[in-house]
Amino acid sequence: MKIREIAYELTSALPRGDVVAGSREEHESLEAVAGYLDGLSAQVHYFPCSTWVEKGVELSGGGLRVKAVAMPGSPSGELYLEPVYLGERVLPEEWEGVDLEGKIAVVKMYGKVDEAAWQYVQAVARGAEAVVFVDPFPDRRRRIVVTATPDYRFGPGTPPPVPAVAVSLEDGLRLARVSGRGEKLYLRVETAFDHSARTGVVVAGNAGGPLFTAHVDKWLSGFTDNVLGVALVVALSRAFGESAGYAVFGAEEYGAPGHSPWYWIWGSRSYADFLERRGELDSLGVVVNLDVLGGAGITVSASGPDFQGGLGKALGEGYRYTSDQVIFDSFSFTMKGVAAATLHTFQDVLPVYHTDLDEPQRVDWEKVLEAYTLAERAGEAFLREEWGLLEYSLLKRVALEKLEKVYFLEEARRVAGLLEGVNIRDEHDARHLRRLFTRPLHRGRYGEVFSEVEAVYPYILDAVEDLLVLKRAVEEGSRSVPARIFFTRIVPGWEEVLVDLEPPGKRHGGVLKEYYESFLRAVRRSLESMEEALLELKR
Repeated sequence: MKIREIAYELTSALPRGDVVAGSREEHESLEAVAGYLDGLSAQVHYFPCSTWVEKGVELSGGGLRVKAVAMPGSPSGELYLEPVYLGERVLPEEWEGVDLEGKIAVVKMYGKVDEAAWQYVQAVARGAEAVVFVDPFPDRRRRIVVTATPDYRFGPGTPPPVPAVAVSLEDGLRLARVSGRGEKLYLRVETAFDHSARTGVVVAGNAGGPLFTAHVDKWLSGFTDNVLGVALVVALSRAFGESAGYAVFGAEEYGAPGHSPWYWIWGSRSYADFLERRGELDSLGVVVNLDVLGGAGITVSASGPDFQGGLGKALGEGYRYTSDQVIFDSFSFTMKGVAAATLHTFQDVLPVYHTDLDEPQRVDWEKVLEAYTLAERAGEAFLREEWGLLEYSLLKRVALEKLEKVYFLEEARRVAGLLEGVNIRDEHDARHLRRLFTRPLHRGRYGEVFSEVEAVYPYILDAVEDLLVLKRAVEEGSRSVPARIFFTRIVPGWEEVLVDLEPPGKRHGGVLKEYYESFLRAVRRSLESMEEALLELKR
């Protein structure tokens, strides 16, 4: 059966609307997918999760009745208040002086739409009784999870305190006119939470071969995110049979218990933990995840330089290769040291991402077939070469190249000596190194810098380049602060701070040397941490 036929068949078999973590729709979807993997010993493993459901939304006022969807995580509420249209505000300084006490904030979503959560935090901090998000694109409504905790901790967080809904761009502009007239809006939101729900993971085939994965839960129509990914896994199962493994996760979009601000990839995280507890993680092959495909520009986001290098040789040029990204299920395995990658077209799909316009007719089917072929080639390369596919030497080389740049520090020379003595004989040794020195990294302060968070190896040396820029500026007697230096680096989830200095203003060039000394101390502390980890590894 052709990929398009499988995808359309799945579209009919799965619910048309939301498939939320822990919901009846998710359970039915998981069972349906297990049926497609029949003959490969498919089974469903279940894990605790939180679930959220929209039961109804009504938004009207000023002669308008507007179609809106609740933002996941939103509580219930009923309000009749004056709206304040704020345009697209996201940076803290853009919110200064804004008073939303007793008002409904109407905010245009920032172009990087997942950052709507930070716009929600800012609006709530200024007294908003509700938030209405306006989509940056016309004729669509979009769900983005809102949170009230100003970080990305894995553990429990603050529940969102006020209702939040989303409307289309054109309806948002109509609401802006209501705001200008000083009229009121009526907003009713009814939602429900269940913190004792269960999500699941369908597992089939031989996980020691390449493991092809996707997630089945979705917001709204969700064809590229991620009915299509599931269809590709089904198609791959018919090509590889028992020589590969297959996993389809629930709770990718939402589901972490206790209003955790790291609410996503909960199903795959739970499954990776489950394998680790049972001592089965070490027998896992490489992970090839399929998500948000259907656009023109295919990106391969892979954990570690060794897997990136191996995939680059197996798949060839013409694709964008990046580090693994925190938004994908592959990241759950990357954090365990497993070689994992996601094939995606996230930037191309962004206009319809999490909207009611994410439909099959918007898909580039030639590129979908190309993505399938890439996944197939990655799987075949692993079956043919096994762990020889990965370029283990890069795990040491990349780190040593960083260290050589700061050999003027005794700590760097000591760490390099220890690293030179590390033998990477097999995948077991490689996973130790990946797990020790791979973390997600946020460059800049939360809510102020909205850069992509990627898995960085070796994360602990990430500040080296900026240290060298500062060092050069001091040696040249510069009184201006070099551009594009990140004075804050945070490890999301773990919330480990590598460096955190108040960014210098234009008038602070005179103390640039002192900034360099503080930054240097932070880098030295990171080198000492790396030294301790390598000594422990040696033992």
